[in-house]
Amino acid sequence: MKTVNSGSGLKVRAHKGDAMTLLAFDLSEGRSPNFTGFSIRITPGTRAPYYLTNLLRYPPSILKKNNIKSSDAGSTLYSPIQKFRWVHVPATFHQIDRVFYGTYTYEVTPRYLVDDILQPLDPTRTVTVTIDVSPFRSGNFQIGFTRGFVASQAYTSHFGNNSKVRPNKKDLIYDIHAKSGSVTYTKKNGVTVVEDYTFEDQHIWMGWQARTRVLEFLDETIADPKLSLDAFAFDLDEPVVCSRLLKLAAQGRLRMILDNSASHTGADASGVAAFEDQFETEFNLQAAIPSTIIRGRFHSLAHSKVFIQKKTSTNVAVKVLTGSTNFSTNGFYINANHVLVYASRKVAKLYADAFTASLGTELMKKFKNSDLAIQDHAIEESGMPDMTIRFAPHTEPVASAFFKLISERIKAAESDVLFAIMQDDSASSILDAVRYVRDNNENIYSYGITDTTSTISLYKPHSKHGVLVAGKGGAKILPPPFNKEAAIPGIAIHHKFVVVDFKGKDPVVYCGSSNLAFGPEQRNGDNLIEIRNLAAVTVFAIEAIRLVDHFSFRYRTEVSEQIYLKTANSDTPWYASYYDPEDLHCVERLLMISAKR
Repeated sequence: MKTVNSGSGLKVRAHKGDAMTLLAFDLSEGRSPNFTGFSIRITPGTRAPYYLTNLLRYPPSILKKNNIKSSDAGSTLYSPIQKFRWVHVPATFHQIDRVFYGTYTYEVTPRYLVDDILQPLDPTRTVTVTIDVSPFRSGNFQIGFTRGFVASQAYTSHFGNNSKVRPNKKDLIYDIHAKSGSVTYTKKNGVTVVEDYTFEDQHIWMGWQARTRVLEFLDETIADPKLSLDAFAFDLDEPVVCSRLLKLAAQGRLRMILDNSASHTGADASGVAAFEDQFETEFNLQAAIPSTIIRGRFHSLAHSKVFIQKKTSTNVAVKVLTGSTNFSTNGFYINANHVLVYASRKVAKLYADAFTASLGTELMKKFKNSDLAIQDHAIEESGMPDMTIRFAPHTEPVASAFFKLISERIKAAESDVLFAIMQDDSASSILDAVRYVRDNNENIYSYGITDTTSTISLYKPHSKHGVLVAGKGGAKILPPPFNKEAAIPGIAIHHKFVVVDFKGKDPVVYCGSSNLAFGPEQRNGDNLIEIRNLAAVTVFAIEAIRLVDHFSFRYRTEVSEQIYLKTANSDTPWYASYYDPEDLHCVERLLMISAKR
């Protein structure tokens, strides 16, 4: 399967993500006069080919001059992409069509606009690459991301402006097959259709690969009566997850440590109990021995989100799921999050040991002084990525030591730092290092997002300064032809990951449930994972690019005027920045098209 190809001055590289592809393009500068963008034709397996969609299009005068119908203008055949890279996520249609996974063929063709006439597509200039587009798996290791994107045109086309993902705020478990709303859309034949959709339709779309990995894990455990489950949970209110956990509890196959910090206990002003308290009540009503539940919070929070699958008869752990994704409707369907799955007895035993060492309030108090919290746990095993796992809470000296190591690694980046982190203003040398690279090292490609931040750094022409955007604050009412989008009902960016040198010699990603903040690392039950594996690092890099692109666009379009593709009438050609050595676009073009150093 060829993931890089070239011809006629064009080079195309495809990078594999988690059920998505990062396409990178490079066109020799000598081929750029009158260049207006890239048309991208996609063929999924043996299915019919189609052209990638571009919501930006030429001004009406040029569409008219070229006899391009408004109904066709959304295709890159008629509205080429004016960027040198693109993240492609396989499409789903009304309501939720089955996504095709397998070999995708991408045909990329540079297009030219001469005297406002779009020149015919020239197949002799087309470069083709093929790549497997599927959920990420490497050996016995899987990664899954939520889609999130309540504030997006894709969500709006499926579900309108309905951002509620549960029928009310009082019922822990509800019927996900019940109607959530209706959406009106127009078919290709011009017929207007009104379709109802269910909560499950929303959940499948927004939960994406993370939801699938979690439910696979639980269903596999339930299906085998010889398996049992140990679980760490922080937020806990996703109805399908809760139903499956209670089923295991009723069969005597679940032990759980569930957070009992202030947000997860007591009742609200109307007297409705916290969902976690509701779950505990149901657990105690339904559980059979030896199922057990412990409520606790270490020194502040029980912040891990972990499932550990075990052979009941031998008490041997065989598989573990972890990451940043809370087992809640917000965690799955509103937040951008990740899960990691390891089918490894060595990794699973490590998490099982951490669970056993935490199973009780007194044990939680002592955990930071245990070998599990003091030691770094290196994993070198066939079928597993090279990685180090760290369990919190830590003592201050231990936290200081590895925070310093990670901070120095970030500052020593050779090519790039990409990140998606919930908060960037906590006291932390790691977060300081991320800011340092963005603010002080323009030789490094820096591209990142945080949920909220007081420091927005958008792309500026003729500058190599890094980009930082927020998941909040971007426009939800966009200029035509975009539809109004729903507001985000909660945290948008809940990830906690930093990628360093995905195009460098020693690629690494730091991820997991840790907020990367120095104080919480000494108080919260957490796990921080350092993965030194190119395939995994690339997957996280693409996720960062996907999120930054999406939200930065919203900051750039907080205007009332309609925005169009640039034409020859523009003062500066749209592609000029990509050939300017002092511009971030040029750095990006060369970085994305290059092989790993």
